[in-house]
Amino acid sequence: MKRYKTLIQFVFITFLMLVIIILSQHQQLNRPASHIEIRFDQKKEMLVDSDSVNKLLIQIVQQHSARLKDGIVLSKAENGIESMSGVRNAEVFSTISGVLVAEIQQKKVRAKVIGANPYYIDELGFILPISERYEPKVTMIRPIDTLEIDGSDVIRMLDGIESQEILNKDLQEIIQIGPRRFSLSFNSLPFEIILGETMNVEQKLTNLIAFLIKAEKEKSLGQYRIVNLSFNNQVVATKK
Repeated sequence: MKRYKTLIQFVFITFLMLVIIILSQHQQLNRPASHIEIRFDQKKEMLVDSDSVNKLLIQIVQQHSARLKDGIVLSKAENGIESMSGVRNAEVFSTISGVLVAEIQQKKVRAKVIGANPYYIDELGFILPISERYEPKVTMIRPIDTLEIDGSDVIRMLDGIESQEILNKDLQEIIQIGPRRFSLSFNSLPFEIILGETMNVEQKLTNLIAFLIKAEKEKSLGQYRIVNLSFNNQVVATKK
């Protein structure tokens, strides 16, 4: 009989412990967020309005405080943040202690198109609106107001220039001279460089460097006003 009572007590205590564990886990899962934390991949906000992110997350907390660990709710928060200008990717999760965390990857600005209606071009060639809180030091592009600039052309040119150590960091600006046609201006070169279309840009820049090395040896760099790279596999230089 005594053994039977002991067994009953053991079963009861075990059952009670299981109930406590289940209730504790339920409370953790349904605990409202006690704090909101926004983390940026570059340690600070640049293109992203953190106030707007905070307001969105507060709305999520108020509407779904009992389901903040629900994947659908967190996905809704992520989609809302990613719809904001300047956001490349967002991950939202709720910690055990009740902190709602948003980790935000910002878009990277590669160039700025100046003129009557200025805008940025990001690393994928897409348009970004000008930010009042952030002024990146990037290449300036001078457009023809009546023509559009294809972002893929910009990225192709910048990638080509940055791959050439001699030209990298010396670029002054890119100038649009026609539909998908451009010229380049470098700080240390006294002439305009007509690139033309951006196809085969790396080969064109390789030809330019070969021309510059030859002209430097001949001490003739100052004699030219235009260097044209738009012809097939050749450099055509026009003297002053």
